[in-house]
Amino acid sequence: MKKVYVLLAEGFEVLEAIAPIDVMRRAGIKVVTLSLNKTLEVNSAQNVMVKADDMLGSYKDGDGIFLPGGYSGYENLFKSDEAMELTKYYLDNGKMVAAICGAPSSLGRRRMIDGRNITLHFSTHELVKDFCNIIDEPIVKDKNLITASGSGYSQELGFAILEYLTPETIEKVKHGMTLK
Repeated sequence: MKKVYVLLAEGFEVLEAIAPIDVMRRAGIKVVTLSLNKTLEVNSAQNVMVKADDMLGSYKDGDGIFLPGGYSGYENLFKSDEAMELTKYYLDNGKMVAAICGAPSSLGRRRMIDGRNITLHFSTHELVKDFCNIIDEPIVKDKNLITASGSGYSQELGFAILEYLTPETIEKVKHGMTLK
């Protein structure tokens, strides 16, 4: 069974986190949410309190890691040395890294994805335009890095993750969601 860790930082975007989590779980991927807070509870940008499965730690046994955006979520990701070090481990070891909205800017500002093709929310382009190749597409895949431009593409990001980790499950999951 594939495993993906989801980093939940205070101020994350609910739709960007939950839609891909839902898609992954429907595909049988073990999804473990990790709180960057000192408690399991993480408040979203929309003031929806979510209880994470565990606290952020050195979880290097996954097949992938996923960083939802949202303001101030992507800023809190950027400020977390522990979160960025764990993400760098996944990038450097060829494991899947997915990020949406402002979250790719956290990776870019940490200089972890220099020269990579990405998409991200238009409001964060200036933060990384000198380090990354910004592609004006909803979803951009560059080797083990999958990025999405914003919350409107949350479900599509979930399917891009499936395409990377468990392509054989896509049709079954789409059928179950009546997407055919």
